[in-house]
Amino acid sequence: MIAKLKTALAVGIAIAASATSVQALDLQGGGTVKLRPTKAQLGIKSPADGVCPGSAKVTAWVFTNKPGTINNVMLVRKGGGVYGPYSVTTVEGSGGVVMGSIQTGFTIDAPTDTAYRVVIGGSDVKSNWVPLTACL
Repeated sequence: MIAKLKTALAVGIAIAASATSVQALDLQGGGTVKLRPTKAQLGIKSPADGVCPGSAKVTAWVFTNKPGTINNVMLVRKGGGVYGPYSVTTVEGSGGVVMGSIQTGFTIDAPTDTAYRVVIGGSDVKSNWVPLTACL
């Protein structure tokens, strides 16, 4: 009985330690945790009236492990075309969420049926593809 309790306790401690541990590559000199992106989201608002030329509004949200500035935030069009790099400064908000955003836009002057995503250079973080259909 005591052996099972010791085993359960050891497993519980190991799980807790691994869930809160910092990976060696996440540390900077001095033992501080390196800023890294954790998630990206993208929103695109097509021209309201569907008439060309029209303006598309783009908002990208970047989430990080701590407040700071992330460089190399890029907007990528499916099939080619990369816009940026942009810099996003993240701050800690309610509930401990660390997030920043950028807003940009562009003019659509021809029928468009494509998709975009946000990619953060130097990491594997990217958003889902977001469709943009306008002036069709």
